[in-house]
Amino acid sequence: MKISVLGAGAMGSLVGAHLKKGGGEVYFVDVFEEHMKAIRENGLIMELEYETEPQTVFLDGAVTSGKEVGPCDAVIVLVKCVDIETAIEANPELFGKDTIVLALQNGVGAADIMAKYFDGDHLGCGVLKSSANILAPGRILGAVRFPQSPKGIYFSPINLDTPLMGAFDELEKLWCAGGMPAERNDRTEEFIWDKLCNNIMYNGIAALLQTANEDNSGHEDGWLLMKELVRETCEVANAKGIPLVFDDYWKDRSERIYDRNRVKTFHYVSALFDSYQKRKTEIDWLNGTVVREGKKYGIPTPYNETIWRLVRVMQDTYDYKYKPQA
Repeated sequence: MKISVLGAGAMGSLVGAHLKKGGGEVYFVDVFEEHMKAIRENGLIMELEYETEPQTVFLDGAVTSGKEVGPCDAVIVLVKCVDIETAIEANPELFGKDTIVLALQNGVGAADIMAKYFDGDHLGCGVLKSSANILAPGRILGAVRFPQSPKGIYFSPINLDTPLMGAFDELEKLWCAGGMPAERNDRTEEFIWDKLCNNIMYNGIAALLQTANEDNSGHEDGWLLMKELVRETCEVANAKGIPLVFDDYWKDRSERIYDRNRVKTFHYVSALFDSYQKRKTEIDWLNGTVVREGKKYGIPTPYNETIWRLVRVMQDTYDYKYKPQA
């Protein structure tokens, strides 16, 4: 199976490398030229949680343009939602008449954007219950699944009666064979909102404060803010018929003592790196989703709306930060 990963950053590299390990013919397509060059020359070096030694995976190609790859059986789209249209339009060579396209971004709405280009038989969406960070060009740190999740990837075609179901099933087989547990599951929307709830707890706050998840949740006020963000998200999800349970995400931590010196690994989400590097975040597809969906169902979402609007202001004023006079 010939597969391209369009957007081979940290997460794209993780999922693509495991497709290669499972037996796929895999190409990375990403505008981060230094990352692509390092992978071409030395392979992708992966440091995985619970693995004692790094792994090196050699891909079939790591390039900056789909022109160098050509039509694929499957394209995994992992650019940020804000960049989807630009990436698809810049790489038309990847898509043939029988190509399936799978969106695995954070948040809700990627499939809606991609539906402008692909019908429901060819298009799928999913969620990653896994994590990765780029340590250096050509090198990532990752986990193939969250500790509490049986699978690292859940996905489904938009049309469950698609004649191309065999291609979606083949992706599942390749991921599992490569060591990244994946499942094609008809309940994918539920899994997407479950991941959305976790992202909403952390990403917007981290983008604004540029601090680790452990520091944000370890602070009493940070944890209480997360409580309200989750409460609103669960209320909106429930109104949509998605059974999220508030107590699954937030626990009373009144007796918890946070000791930063005892934290073994600090987790920095992608939104933090986006804000640090003065880039657009995925906030419109995270907290913004809760705000929009809340309005549809008449559910107030003041905490999510505040985080959403603050991050949007931050993004639009990167160049206006205070600078002391010389």
